[in-house]
Amino acid sequence: MRIQTLCAEAAIAGMRDGAYDEVLGPLLSARSPQVRSAGVTGLRRAGRQGEAAVFLADRSGVVRACARYVLRQGGIDPLPLYRSMCADPAARPAAPAGLGECGTREDAPALWSLVTHPVPAVRVHAVTGLRALDAVRYEQLLPLLDDPSPAVVRAVTQALLPDAGRIPHEWLLVRTGADRPRALRVAAERLLRVHLRAAVRQRRPTG
Repeated sequence: MRIQTLCAEAAIAGMRDGAYDEVLGPLLSARSPQVRSAGVTGLRRAGRQGEAAVFLADRSGVVRACARYVLRQGGIDPLPLYRSMCADPAARPAAPAGLGECGTREDAPALWSLVTHPVPAVRVHAVTGLRALDAVRYEQLLPLLDDPSPAVVRAVTQALLPDAGRIPHEWLLVRTGADRPRALRVAAERLLRVHLRAAVRQRRPTG
């Protein structure tokens, strides 16, 4: 991975006027997030900062961060763009994550409205965005642990871990049953372990 990044950076450093497409095209379409991020950064050198907007909703947080940087260097505020994308995120499922990464607490209601979106990827990134904003409310997020998408269940589990000690023990225990989907069982068991550790700490005498 490091070699790929070094090669991408070397290609950008050697770019000549008029050869930008030849170099940037393969980088921007690469599977590696590190290579794509190098390509996005290269847009600034090519004087094409505005094209970074396409990558605001990249599936990789590293690429999203580079896109925001390049746009800002070109005098473009990415926040209004994210808000616009999140009005209809089906075509850009990672936009809610980006909104959480650069938004404000005022954006939390918009993200909460997306945790029940019909597209699973949008739900995943909405939860990720809420975590980035530090706007998770565990009571509201608990129902999503029963989501049919394993990816959503994993994202919700990660978001619930800091509050695992506050989740009712029986509620989690029921979800470890053999009749439950594997992703849910794994999530409930993980949260139960954290829940039990928190309970033990609370019972320890102080002083």
